[in-house]
Amino acid sequence: MNPSSTVLLLRLGRFDPESGLSASFPNSVRVPLLRFAPLPTGGKQILEGIGALDENAARLLPNFRRRFPKIYEAVEAIGRGLPSGEEKSLFFFLSVCSIALQIEESDVRDAASLASGLEVDYALFPENEDWFVNLRTTLRSLWSYKLAEVPNAILLFSIFDSLGQTMGTFAGRCGELLETQTLRLSGDLQANPFLRNALRRGLPPKFAILEDASASEVSGGEAASSPKKAIASGPSVWSGEPLCPSAAPPAKERGPSRAEG
Repeated sequence: MNPSSTVLLLRLGRFDPESGLSASFPNSVRVPLLRFAPLPTGGKQILEGIGALDENAARLLPNFRRRFPKIYEAVEAIGRGLPSGEEKSLFFFLSVCSIALQIEESDVRDAASLASGLEVDYALFPENEDWFVNLRTTLRSLWSYKLAEVPNAILLFSIFDSLGQTMGTFAGRCGELLETQTLRLSGDLQANPFLRNALRRGLPPKFAILEDASASEVSGGEAASSPKKAIASGPSVWSGEPLCPSAAPPAKERGPSRAEG
C-alpha cells in the first residue's frame, strides 16, 4: 500500500446518519472506521439504555429523577405516541442533549466565551469488526456532571470539545496503522470552533487537515432563526451563530473527572 495515497475522511454532519470516520484507499470503496451507534427514538428506551450501562449508571437515574423530576419527565416523553425506532444522526443526539440539560439561550451565550471544559465521555466499542461511539455514555456523563452542579454552559462547551478530542485521538491512531497523516473534513459541524480546536489537539502534530466543504455548509435543513427557538422546539438544537463564533479561544485545560452523584 502506498502510504501517501490513503486519506482519512471525517464527516460530521448534523443530519447525516453516516457521520463518522472512514478511510479512502486508491481504487477501493471507503471503509468505515468509526461511526455513531444509533439512539432509540423513545425517551423511555434511552433511559433504559443508560441504566443498563453499569451499576453506577443504574444508581444515577433514580438520583437524577429525585433531583430534577421535570427534566427526567421531559426526556422520558421524547417520542411519546410515535412508532419506536432508532436514529443515527447527530442532530437527534444533540436534540436529546438539549432536552436532557434544559439548555437556555443564556447558556449558549456563556459557552461561546469559555476557554476550557470538562471531559465528557464518548466511549468507543467494537462490534463485528467495526467501531462505534456509544452516545448513551455521553448522556450519562452529562447527567453526572449536572448532579454535581456543573453549569450548563460548561457542559454545552464540553459536548463539542470532548467530541473533537475523541475523534482526533482515534483518527491519529488510525493514521499510524494506515501510515497516513492526512485527514479530510466535511459536514456542517466542522465549523464549530470548540470541536475544531479539540480535534487539532487530539491529532498528532504533523497531521494535515483538509476541508471538503465550506464552514457554512448545512446538510438536510436550515438552522433555526434563533438559538432560543431552536432549543425550545426540542428536535432543533443550538445550531445558530452564537455557538459558532468567528473565533473562540482554544481550550487549554481539562476538567475534573465525572461525578456520579
